[in-house]
Amino acid sequence: MICLIGNVLKERYCIVEQIGHGGGGSLYLAKDMELGICRAVKEIPIAKKKEARLMQHLEYPAIPKIIDYVETGEYCYLIMEYIKGQSLGELLRSGKRFSLREILALGKEIARVLEYLHSRKPSVCYGDLKPDNLMFSETGHLYLIDLGSAMFDHGKRKQICEGTKGYAAPEQYQGYLRPGSYKTARKTIKGTKGYAAPEQYEGILTAPSDFYALGKTLQKLCGKKKWQWILYPDFFWLLFRCTRKQEKYRYSDMSVVQKKIQKLENRYRMITWRKRFLEAAAAGILIGTLILIAGLLKTEEFSVAISEVTDLYYEARQYPEDSKDREKCCMAAEKRLQRLSRNYGEKEQQRRIELLLAWNAELLCEPEKAALYYENLLLYDPEYPVAYGEYGMFLIRTGQKEASRKLWEDYKEKEKAELLDDSESRNLQLWEEINEKKKRK
Repeated sequence: MICLIGNVLKERYCIVEQIGHGGGGSLYLAKDMELGICRAVKEIPIAKKKEARLMQHLEYPAIPKIIDYVETGEYCYLIMEYIKGQSLGELLRSGKRFSLREILALGKEIARVLEYLHSRKPSVCYGDLKPDNLMFSETGHLYLIDLGSAMFDHGKRKQICEGTKGYAAPEQYQGYLRPGSYKTARKTIKGTKGYAAPEQYEGILTAPSDFYALGKTLQKLCGKKKWQWILYPDFFWLLFRCTRKQEKYRYSDMSVVQKKIQKLENRYRMITWRKRFLEAAAAGILIGTLILIAGLLKTEEFSVAISEVTDLYYEARQYPEDSKDREKCCMAAEKRLQRLSRNYGEKEQQRRIELLLAWNAELLCEPEKAALYYENLLLYDPEYPVAYGEYGMFLIRTGQKEASRKLWEDYKEKEKAELLDDSESRNLQLWEEINEKKKRK
């Protein structure tokens, strides 16, 4: 690769110095002799000029603008907006530590720019998200730089060949490019080790790969304070969901991630008991306080876990009754609820899980399974009046009016004997109203 320092491109851009290397090419600082301002010049092998084609179609405040384009021999050059500042990677290496509030704000900004890329037609997968590719300008504006690993996503899980199709050896479709046999050759990946999703090691890049890298990037910003997951379980659940090894278990939309982060910002802005917990723990105050806080964390952990399931449930309701998407969401929700049922044994938690299992089965058009869940709930928790109302309304919806009437008689007997707690719900009230009207007739 020829040193460009001192060269003038297009009789306008004078190369001043080399300022970096990455994404398959060198990066130079140049002086725009017409305007008298600095530009960034990215040198790319002509065979990999797709970055230019990508960036020409992108207009977003957090992505450096492409100003001009030059081709000379074996290389092409992107003349771009010059962003003077520091990357998040440089800040981390200098000893910078980010607060949770800062991490959430950065996560939301990164999610926004990734959502923009994913929303293009066709969508664009960034492919190399990491702290070094996130630049803070001198004005404090965050930029996503270096699109050297980006590619169009046409909705299919395609393998990226490290070479030219038709000439590349079979192992190059698996990401192998080094000398030696298939078994001993080292793998090359699209992305950066430690941030690249598992499928990228197989030469596959899709939108979910960016979710994985986002989670790993935010983990890096958290530092090595592994104890933080105790204080912020819902935030670390978000990171866990982003970094699942299998694509299908990650989030499916960057807008969802943004909403989750916004909820976390609102929640942590109000929670002050965490600080009190740290102060108490540091001073060695009251073992009972620690037990109480542990209970609160467990409750919050359950709340976060159940909210992930309800998200799936309400997502399923948006799809047509006979669609595969509805079935997929419902099956995923049931699987998670069964796991939650094994991990959370408190009465109120079990009630919520069993009711969601029943509602989910009904949404899946499996009334027999739904009835089984309702009956199980009443069998193990016969003092829960809400279950009577929910099961009763289910029986009415499915045309089992006689069964609903018998259930109501059983409910009234327990009510008269004062064997029920004081739980109430809209469906319980509605069910009682229906049966009282029938009784008067």
